[in-house]
Amino acid sequence: MAKHLFPQFSADEQREVVALCARIGFLPEDFEITDEGSEPASGGVRRRQVSIRRLATQAQSVYDASEGPGWIEEFESDLECGLFGQPSRQAPA
Repeated sequence: MAKHLFPQFSADEQREVVALCARIGFLPEDFEITDEGSEPASGGVRRRQVSIRRLATQAQSVYDASEGPGWIEEFESDLECGLFGQPSRQAPA
């Protein structure tokens, strides 16, 4: 399994996460974001999981990213419900 750091994610995913964090009041630097993936199995499905850990609180979650960037919506939901704690700054109005 190959492990990638957030700067190695696709440019689209990076932009979406940065925009999401800004909208809710977090900084991307608040988090350690990595992924692990496997080569396609016999069925042709590539498995990928994104792990996110908030450095200040140690709260973390793992998202299934095998189907593409849908994991970002799950991350957004977790940010909004407070799973990762309070925002690091005031969200823009």
